[in-house]
Amino acid sequence: MRWVWMFLKLMVAVGVVWFLLNQGKLDLSLFVDGSIGFKIIIVTLLCNIFTFFFMAMRWNVLLRSQKVTLPFRWVHSMTYLCVCFNLLVPGAVGGDALRMGYAAQAVPERKGATILTVFADRFIGLYALLVLSFIGVLISFSAVMSVTPLKFMFFAVSIIVVGGPLAVVVLLTLLPRITWLRSYIDTPHPGRIWQTINTIIDAVRHFVSAKGKVILAIFFSMLAQIFQVISLVWIAYSLDMLTIPAENFFVAAPLAWVANVIPISPGGLGVGEAAFDQICHWMQPVEIVTAFGTVFFINRIFQMLASLPGFYIYIFYKHKKSAAVSD
Repeated sequence: MRWVWMFLKLMVAVGVVWFLLNQGKLDLSLFVDGSIGFKIIIVTLLCNIFTFFFMAMRWNVLLRSQKVTLPFRWVHSMTYLCVCFNLLVPGAVGGDALRMGYAAQAVPERKGATILTVFADRFIGLYALLVLSFIGVLISFSAVMSVTPLKFMFFAVSIIVVGGPLAVVVLLTLLPRITWLRSYIDTPHPGRIWQTINTIIDAVRHFVSAKGKVILAIFFSMLAQIFQVISLVWIAYSLDMLTIPAENFFVAAPLAWVANVIPISPGGLGVGEAAFDQICHWMQPVEIVTAFGTVFFINRIFQMLASLPGFYIYIFYKHKKSAAVSD
């Protein structure tokens, strides 16, 4: 069944890419001619290296908020492995699943909390994207408010960015005051389900007591994403495709990455390009035929290239595990 799902996702990716090519939103000749420039290669690869570094910093902070101490070199390696598998391997096992597995092996005594940091890492990454887009909207407010679909997006993003933390604060304030609920949760219950529930509750308590680390994780996530926006701006500038103000990319790119997360094609291939192209065209002051999807696609290719050390890390850990079993 999983191979059927994988085949369907590949078909979606092929269909979306074909549509983008036919609509002039993706120009492969421009990609071939333009992406091999030395300046584009150096700047985009450096931006991706910085992105992966700050992603590792984000996860490292979340691990420490759960009292899990692992060498940063290991955390950095696992980040490369995760990104590599998410971008390059169209299989059922994603990078996050591998990261959870290796993390659980590294800290067996805190296995549950360590696995939950991976979910928190993903959640904070998405939230930081919306925060970055929210800031971008405030900078390009007039351009956004002139487009009806972007108005609705702005209101939706505002509700999540502002209302989300307020809702969490209210819940964390009110729930402990419900005496019977607190008593029921604190009472030991047998069974694997309750063991999982207690692990989650314990992890939440650690996150709450380490609010500063959670905020720092959001900051590192935003830094990682800013370097990705810089990469996109540089590619567009180098290809003479910067037909909208550079600050508008801080609106379009985060929203496109959110769309890219929707699991309807491998790694979001085609989906992110389509979303980025549409939002950029909405923000163009004058309608010009610009293949903005090409900019996003080129950046995706360099993300893949920058993540290739993840394959070495996977092979190294697999070999290490095999050697340990044979011993």
